[in-house]
Amino acid sequence: MLRTKTLLMLVAGSLALPALVGCAAKASFQAGGGEAQPPPPPPPPPPAPAPAPEPTTTAATPIPPPAEQKPAETKPAEPVKSDAKVSGDKVTIPGKIEFDTGLATLKNAEETNKALDQVKAFLDTNPRITKLRIEGHTDNAGNADGNVELSGQRALAVKAAVVAKGVPKERMIAVGCGQTKPIADNSTDDGKAKNRRTEFRIAEVGGKKYMGRDPAGGCKAFGE
Repeated sequence: MLRTKTLLMLVAGSLALPALVGCAAKASFQAGGGEAQPPPPPPPPPPAPAPAPEPTTTAATPIPPPAEQKPAETKPAEPVKSDAKVSGDKVTIPGKIEFDTGLATLKNAEETNKALDQVKAFLDTNPRITKLRIEGHTDNAGNADGNVELSGQRALAVKAAVVAKGVPKERMIAVGCGQTKPIADNSTDDGKAKNRRTEFRIAEVGGKKYMGRDPAGGCKAFGE
């Protein structure tokens, strides 16, 4: 009976051993004793570099067009007041008209310009005077006929200067009297200077002879 019991224990032990061995093998396989684990995946590639920014150009500030220049306002010149004095047919004009020596060219002098402005102012103020006589006079130096010519050309120069200021040429007559009507002694320098002159006289009023006198005043007319 005892022998049979011992035999059963041995058989039971032999059956249990393979089971333990199988468990150990299974445990060993799970712990890494079996196939090798696959390698970890490679790291992702680095991100591509950002594209370089396109060069920016600063737009040039547009230059504004130049401002429109308005012409400066000019006030009309005030009319010159006439300071002329009238005695009979003679018109005394303020200022002195001067010429280059021996010539019929006007000097660009203040007194000359003042006198020319006064001639215009007188005619503007007196529209009824339809013709003003401009007389040229000389001293007795030189040739008498030459002096008539010189004095007449000087009277014409005065007329042209007044016409340039806006007076119609029909309102003036230029005459040369030469040395025929002296007002001072030609034997002295002072007398000669006084005889070299330009005079103004009323020739027509309303288109008619003033005081019935010759419009040329007995002198030679120029430029008619």
